[in-house]
Amino acid sequence: MSDYNKKMNEKYQSVNNLWKDIKVPFITRVEAEKAKNLLIRRFGSKRFMPPNKSAMRPRNYRVYKPYICLSGQSDQLWKGWRRLIHSLSHKVYWNRFPGRHFNHSFQQAEIEYEMCQFVIKSGWLEGSLKPKVVVLSKEEKRQKKLDHLQHLVDKWQRKQKIAITFIRKYNKKVKYLNKQ
Repeated sequence: MSDYNKKMNEKYQSVNNLWKDIKVPFITRVEAEKAKNLLIRRFGSKRFMPPNKSAMRPRNYRVYKPYICLSGQSDQLWKGWRRLIHSLSHKVYWNRFPGRHFNHSFQQAEIEYEMCQFVIKSGWLEGSLKPKVVVLSKEEKRQKKLDHLQHLVDKWQRKQKIAITFIRKYNKKVKYLNKQ
């Protein structure tokens, strides 16, 4: 085994060691989408790209089924948080180093290590990306619905006002053309 491969395997082992003592929770689609967007914005930003490349855009990358883990073994590499980070580290690597599309390399392992550290330190594994559930009382629900309906009424009244203005404008044009 070459020195490069040994170095790469050591870096991958350090990535695996990061996850060793952590109970990896299940990840939902919402969490995966938010995490994907934040990771691409952070690690795929313009400052990391070569001079002729622009920053990565999160909307260009989809959240695939293997990223979502609602049951089974969430701590395995092939599903959940670990799969999301591993796959995104490949995408970031391909953008940072165009033309070097190796399956695995030392640089890609470093990116994955940085991403793992960031996710663990950010508290995303404790559920900070989960949407906050707000329980509304009956009166709050009623008020929210009333506010929404009032907003719709206002919106349609604006459209009606614009329509009346255009009707007036076109009637003047018709009247002008009929005089000729």
